[in-house]
Amino acid sequence: MTALNKNDNSPGPAAGKFILTALAGILLMSSPLAGLAHDMTETARERMASGGYLEVMWTGAEHMLSGYDHLLFLLGVMFFLSRFVDILRFVTAFTVGHTLTLIAATYAGITANHYLIDAVIAVTVAYKGFENLNGFQRWLGVQAPNLLLMVFIFGLIHGFGLSARLQEVTLADDPALLSKILLFNVGVEFGQIAALMVMAFAIRAWQQVRGWDLASRLVNIGLIVAGAALLIFQLSGYVQDRSLSQDISFDIFTDREQMMGQVRRADGTALVNTALLIEPISVPAGETDDATELSTDAQGWFVFSGQMNRDYRLQLADGSAATDIALGTVADAHLHEVHIPFYVYLAIALLLSVIPARVLRRREATRQR
Repeated sequence: MTALNKNDNSPGPAAGKFILTALAGILLMSSPLAGLAHDMTETARERMASGGYLEVMWTGAEHMLSGYDHLLFLLGVMFFLSRFVDILRFVTAFTVGHTLTLIAATYAGITANHYLIDAVIAVTVAYKGFENLNGFQRWLGVQAPNLLLMVFIFGLIHGFGLSARLQEVTLADDPALLSKILLFNVGVEFGQIAALMVMAFAIRAWQQVRGWDLASRLVNIGLIVAGAALLIFQLSGYVQDRSLSQDISFDIFTDREQMMGQVRRADGTALVNTALLIEPISVPAGETDDATELSTDAQGWFVFSGQMNRDYRLQLADGSAATDIALGTVADAHLHEVHIPFYVYLAIALLLSVIPARVLRRREATRQR
C-alpha cells in the first residue's frame, strides 16, 4: 500500500515537464504563506476566553487547517490510500491518538517548549515521505514498521502539539476548561475532515494520469525536504529562544472591562504562582485607587476585571517588571473579523492542481484513439 506503484505508467517528456510546472506553481502559491500559519492569534485567545460554543469549535478547526505540519503529515498518510475502509482505519488511528493527548495533556496542564514539539512533528512529516518512497526496503534493507501503529503514535505526538497551542489560550483554573477542550477537539476533527476531502479530491485526479508515479515521487521527496526544513527551523528557534536574556514579558489582551494574559520570561518559560500587583493610573477625583494583588496560575496565566476606559499598571509584586494596560477595547469586533487565511490559499492550490491532471488525462485519451 505504501510503496510506489511499479506498473508501466511513466509519462512522456512533455507530460513530465507539464507535471513539474504544475507542482512548481502549487508550491509558489503556498510557500510564501507558510510563515503566517499555525500560531495562536489574539483573535483565538478572545474566542477561547469569551466566545460561544461555535467560536471555540471554529478555533479548533482553524488551528488544524492552519497547521501546515499537521496538513503535510495527513497528505503523506492519504497518498496511497484509495479504498474508503483504508482511509477510515488510518484516519481513525490518527484521530484517536491526537484526541487522547490533546484532552489528557491540556486538562492535566502538561506541556513543553513548542519549538521542540513542532520539531518532532516535522520528523513525522519527513518519516511519512520516506516511508511512502519505500525507503526502508530500498535504502535500509529492512521492513518498514507497522504503518497503522506508527500513525497512531504520530497522532499522539500531534495531539501533544495541539495541546501546547491550546494551553496558550486557556486558563488552567477556567471552570469551563473541559468543555472548551472537547469543543476545540470537535473543531479539530471538522477541520481535519475538510482537509482530507480536498486532499482526496486532488490525489484521486492525479492517480488517473500516466504521470502519477512521477508526481507522487516528487511530492514525497518534497515531504522529506519540507520535514527537514521545518526541523531545522524549529531547532533554530529553540536555540535562539534559549539564548535570549531572562527579561520578563507580559502577553496580554483586553476586553471592555477585563484583561487576561500570561507572564513569561523571554525564553518562553511561564512565571507560575507569581505575585502580581495591578493599580489604576490617573484615577479621577472621588474614585478609589486601591491596588489589586493576585497571582498567576500553574501555567503563568491571570485574569483581572477592572473599569472600562481606565488605564492600569501591571507589575510583578517585587517591582522588577511592569507594563501599562488600557481597558475599553471592544473584543467582539475581532471575533468575527473577515480575512483570507493560509489554509484557504492551500485549498485553492490543491483544487487548481486538478486542472493540469485533467488536461493530461484528456491528452492521454486522445493519443489512445
